[in-house]
Amino acid sequence: MRFILSYSWAFLWSICMLYLMLKSPGSTPIPLFEGFDKLAHCGCFFLLTALFLYGAVAYTKGMARKYLSAFWVLLGTGSFAFFTEFAQYYFTSTRQADWWDIFADFVGIGMALFAYLLFYRKRF
Repeated sequence: MRFILSYSWAFLWSICMLYLMLKSPGSTPIPLFEGFDKLAHCGCFFLLTALFLYGAVAYTKGMARKYLSAFWVLLGTGSFAFFTEFAQYYFTSTRQADWWDIFADFVGIGMALFAYLLFYRKRF
């Protein structure tokens, strides 16, 4: 039960991201500037990674192993990045998969992991 509660925000955000990335852009307004979608990908995956890292710290009660947690979160969020592009390619007719989207996803993941590795300190 503690596992579910610790990672609940991350799982909720994952579901919201999946919905937003697979829904038809029918009445979506025109982007504010060129490359706005890449910035949105980067920000969404930054937040997702930060929420999973928060869950890892909460689950271990502040005693998370820094590099091990970062590795598992990188593996999970990276897999989710590839899954979302795979789902856009195969399950929607209005969206398209793009390697630059995956790159933007990994930039967001990397930014969150860098901040975590730089600032996280175990409680003693």
